[in-house]
Amino acid sequence: MDGINVPELTGTNYFIWSLKMQAALSLKRLDSVTTQMKPEGLSEKDAIEWEQKNSDAVAYIKLSLSDEQALQFAAENNAKILWDKIKSTFTGQTEDRKIDAGNEFKNLQINSNELANDYIARARGIATKCHSLGSDVSPRELVYYTVRGLKGKFVKVRDILKTQRDKSIDEVLEILREEETSINSPSSTHAEGTSADVFYSRKYKNSGMRLCYVCRRPNHVAKDCFYRNQKESVTSSQRRKVHRNNNSKERNTANPVFTASPNEESLWFTTNVLQKNVLS
Repeated sequence: MDGINVPELTGTNYFIWSLKMQAALSLKRLDSVTTQMKPEGLSEKDAIEWEQKNSDAVAYIKLSLSDEQALQFAAENNAKILWDKIKSTFTGQTEDRKIDAGNEFKNLQINSNELANDYIARARGIATKCHSLGSDVSPRELVYYTVRGLKGKFVKVRDILKTQRDKSIDEVLEILREEETSINSPSSTHAEGTSADVFYSRKYKNSGMRLCYVCRRPNHVAKDCFYRNQKESVTSSQRRKVHRNNNSKERNTANPVFTASPNEESLWFTTNVLQKNVLS
């Protein structure tokens, strides 16, 4: 179309096709014939001009259709009617696909054994699909749903990234690659300063210093991070405490005598032993 790039309408790209076709017709000053029927009472000169615009618009539109679509609309020679028919044919389908793409994006999850590169590429592909259907996905949304979909070997990464909302999708990919390298490498090769160090991320361009992604402080890796290890230690301690409490509750339910304090429980046990010795 005289150097104007309009994608071929295939039936799955109506939104992008419509957007670009409208722009192309506007540049050609032909958009008016797709929005209104031929006005009444035109002079002979204006009527001829309108017919020429209508004919040109119909030609431009039909030339952008795939073979299948061109055959479907071959008989229509009025630009507005042609435009409206195409719109009514594909709008409902487009809305359904937009909903499906949105649901696919919001339910995004990494597959087992899926590589970080493939997962991020898939997330970007779904976001592009949403955009092509008229549903914009902001960079923040892309990062949010991508991080939320992490699981399995990336659970710890996900929990840390949830606290760092300023990351770009490229930075998320870098972190996942580092974690992937760490998981796939023998533990003996995890020497500090190597590429396998988890969360050893952004390099300062001037100093070459790298930061721990957990606490954002330099000179250590995340696996040795005090804050991360402290958090995991507290979590383990809490689990043990809950386990002890549950066991204590089970014993108390089975034998009401053991509802006493630890000292009273010890006294009860000692007394019973002494009584048995005396009786024997």
